[in-house]
Amino acid sequence: MAAATSDRLSLTRKAGFTLADFACNLYWPSLTIFLLYYYTDVIGISAAAAGLIYMIASIVDAPMDPLVGVISDRTRTRWGRYRPYILFGAAPLGLAFVLLYYRPPLVGVGLLVWLLAAHIIFRAGYTLVTIPYTALTARLTPSSSERSAITGFRQVWGTLAGMVVAVSVLPLVKAFGAGEAARGFFWVAVLFACIATAIFPIVFLSIREPRTADDTRPLSAIDCLRSLSRNRAFWIVIVGSTVSVAGTTALGKSVLYYFQYDLHDAASARWALLAMAAIGLPLAPAWVFATRAIGKRACWFSATAIGLVGLAIFALVDVKSVGMMIVFFTYVQVCLSGLNFLFWSMLPDTVEYGEWRTGLRAESFLFGFAQFFLKVAVGIGVGAFGVAFGLVGYHANVTQSPQTLHGLKMIMVAFPATGLVLGAAVMAFYPLGRGMHETIVRELEGRVLEPPEALSAGGID
Repeated sequence: MAAATSDRLSLTRKAGFTLADFACNLYWPSLTIFLLYYYTDVIGISAAAAGLIYMIASIVDAPMDPLVGVISDRTRTRWGRYRPYILFGAAPLGLAFVLLYYRPPLVGVGLLVWLLAAHIIFRAGYTLVTIPYTALTARLTPSSSERSAITGFRQVWGTLAGMVVAVSVLPLVKAFGAGEAARGFFWVAVLFACIATAIFPIVFLSIREPRTADDTRPLSAIDCLRSLSRNRAFWIVIVGSTVSVAGTTALGKSVLYYFQYDLHDAASARWALLAMAAIGLPLAPAWVFATRAIGKRACWFSATAIGLVGLAIFALVDVKSVGMMIVFFTYVQVCLSGLNFLFWSMLPDTVEYGEWRTGLRAESFLFGFAQFFLKVAVGIGVGAFGVAFGLVGYHANVTQSPQTLHGLKMIMVAFPATGLVLGAAVMAFYPLGRGMHETIVRELEGRVLEPPEALSAGGID
């Protein structure tokens, strides 16, 4: 635990620290929303091949997350453990993003190998910056409510970046490409990379890492694994989030396809993406308030219920209106943004739970392991979406059959609903009920640790 750290952070520090989410979300939504479409409808590879590239890259990259976590936990510099990665990783990450959208003069297997390699390189660069960055959330304050506030700030910055991506990418592709979409995507990637690379040094200068008692004794990899093995709160959060993300990934991936092929209005897709991003602005403080009012676990169940209601209505109604489809995607985003907020708000709390159980604190390794599972979940979700889309008969840039369009709708309902139900079932066992984390933090600060059984029945939502 921090030796002498105020629980509360100033608005300036919160805003400066979380500004990194604006930079990160110039990159990540571009990847999650547009990359599969770029592969299939711009580069021209099959949906199955595109999904498999996405899945393989996610799974190959995933082991880097705990590795970067171990390395950054063992880093000792005059700037702290984590801040140097934010500063020195910014430029390589920007270059990797540009390579992701570079279309080389290759065909066949050579092109597929290039796309896979560029995807893996980008993910590695993203990991090198974001694992230390997210681990700082647990180090800056031990207060669970302050961490919710930080997560709210992060969601606001991420939402603003998501709005920029949603509303600008397709028009900029058209403007920069002059009729050649691949060239347009490349120059949009250059623009976003320049903006994001300029932001990370500002984040580096905006914060300082509090010194802690364990700064002089780095944990070994075995210690990190031992800490994680007994952290039940961590594993509940991870498993619940992993199955939810794997299922709900299909919704984000379907937006461009549904508007282009079912509604025959591809241009309106960006308004749906904009609405999905914009709803995050009022939702961020709303979820912060809700977690303080009813607890994080109860909020998870509430977000799940919201999502399932929306999916049920969509399954029963034949939506052929652009406006109604925008409403649907915006509505389910209430659920998705809530689950995303809750994951990043709950995860730092599991750091103290693990320290309480084992006496070992390994923030970055824990965050790295968490991101490992999320990347695997996204990879599996996108891979399954691509394969399923191929199985229902999808072919790029042609009119889709009624059977294919019906198959797309079923994918959009069945995949997310399954993920949400399984995620909520797992979260029912989350051990950090209301008030329990605060009790653990007080015990850790006083260095008086009772046996875990003393609090095992405490704190229920």
